[in-house]
Amino acid sequence: MNKNMNIKKNTLGKIDNYWGELKSRVLFVLGAILIFRIGTFVPIPGINIYLLSNMLSFKNNIFINMFNMFSGGSLYHASVFTLGIMPYISASIIMQLLIIISSYFKELKKDGVVGDLLINQYTRYLTLLISIIQSFLMLLTFIHFNKSQFIFLNVSLSFYLIFIFSLTTGTMFLMWLGEQITSRGIGNGSSIIIFIGIISNLYGSLLNLIKNFVFINIFSVLKLFFLIFIVLLVILFIVFVEIAQRKILVQYAIRGNISSFNTYSKIQNTYLPIKINISGVIPAIFSSSLIMLLSLFIEWFLKFVNIGLYYYLINFVFLVKLFKIIFYSLLIMFFSFFYTFLIFNPKETSDNLKKSGAYIPGIRPGNYTKIYINKVLFRLTLFGSIYICIICLLPEFMYEVFGVSFYFGGTSLLIVVVVIIDFISQIQTLILSGRYFSMLKKSNLF
Repeated sequence: MNKNMNIKKNTLGKIDNYWGELKSRVLFVLGAILIFRIGTFVPIPGINIYLLSNMLSFKNNIFINMFNMFSGGSLYHASVFTLGIMPYISASIIMQLLIIISSYFKELKKDGVVGDLLINQYTRYLTLLISIIQSFLMLLTFIHFNKSQFIFLNVSLSFYLIFIFSLTTGTMFLMWLGEQITSRGIGNGSSIIIFIGIISNLYGSLLNLIKNFVFINIFSVLKLFFLIFIVLLVILFIVFVEIAQRKILVQYAIRGNISSFNTYSKIQNTYLPIKINISGVIPAIFSSSLIMLLSLFIEWFLKFVNIGLYYYLINFVFLVKLFKIIFYSLLIMFFSFFYTFLIFNPKETSDNLKKSGAYIPGIRPGNYTKIYINKVLFRLTLFGSIYICIICLLPEFMYEVFGVSFYFGGTSLLIVVVVIIDFISQIQTLILSGRYFSMLKKSNLF
C-alpha cells in the first residue's frame, strides 16, 4: 500500500513540475543562443577588425560568404567563434567512417552506453586536433592578407599562439554548448547553433537583395516577387517532404480463447513508418563543411605554392563550377546513403518484427523481410538524396536566372526549415506527454 502511495506521489510530482521543466528547457536554449551571439562579437586580440571586414566584403568570395554564414558572422568580426562548430561536424564525420571501417570502433559501438561515451570522447579529441589544424591554416591565410592590408596590430610568435589558442578554445566551447543544448534544452545543439548562425545575418542580406532589385534598378519588381514566390514554394516542398512517410503494412496474429476447446485468431494491422528523408539535414551539413574545408585548403595551397596555376584555373570558371556541382551532388548522395543505413538497420528491424510475431503481408519473415525493407529504404534514400541535391543547388539556379547570389537559399534554407520542424515536433511531444499525465491525474488512475 505504501509503495503504491509513493508511486502516486512521484507521478503527481512529475505532472506538477512538467510545465516548469518545459519552461526551463526553452529558457536554457534562449540563454545558450544569447551566449553564442555575444561570443560572435568577442574579437581575437591583435587584429584590426575594420580592415579585415572591409577586405573580406570587397573580395565577396562565395566560400568566404558561406564560411561567414555558418559561423554567424564571426569571420567578419574576427571573433573567437570564427571556426564555428564545423570542426566538430568534421570530427563526427570521421568517427562515423571509423565505426564502419575499424573493427575496434565497431566493437565500441556494440557496447551500448559505455561505448557511446568512449566514441564521444574520441570525437572531442579529434575536434581539438582539427580545430588546431584549421586555426593554423586560418593564421597562414591572415598572414597572407596582412602583407597588403596590415590587419595585424602586432606580429610576433606570442600573437600567433594567441590566435590559434583563441580559435581552438572558441570551437571547443561551442562544442560543449551544443552538447548542453542537446541534453538540457530542446533539439540538436549543433543544428541549433548552425541555425542561429544562418538567420543572424538574414535581415541585412534581405535588405541588400531588395536594394539590388528596387533601388539600383538592375531587376524589375516583378522578378523580385517571382523570386519570393519560388522561395515560398521551395519551403512548402521541404516541409512536405520532411513530414512525409512511407508506411509499410505490418500484421500481427492475435489468438484468443472462446472456450476451453475453441480458439480464434484475429489479424491486427499496423504500420512501420519510414521517413522519405531519414538522414534529414545531415548530408547537407556534412557536404557543405567538406566543400568549405577542401576549397579553403585548395585556394590556400594554390596561392602559396603555384600562383600561375591558381590564375590558370580561375580562367576556367565554367569547368570549376561544373566540377563543384558534380562533386557536391556526389557528396550529398554519399552521405545520404551512408547516414541512412547507419541509423536504420533493415536486418535489426526484420529480426524485431520476427521476434514480436509480426510480418509483412506477402513477405516471408527473416531474410526476405530484410531484403524487402532494404529495397524500400534504398528507393526512399535515392529520392531523398536527389531532393537534397535540388534544394542545395538552388543558389546556383538563382544566380544563373536572376544574376544575384541569394543568401537564404539552398543548404541554409534546408537547415533552417528542418531545424524548425524538429524543434516544433519536440515541443509538441513534450506538451502531449504533459497532457497525457494530466489526463491520468484527472481520471484518478494514480
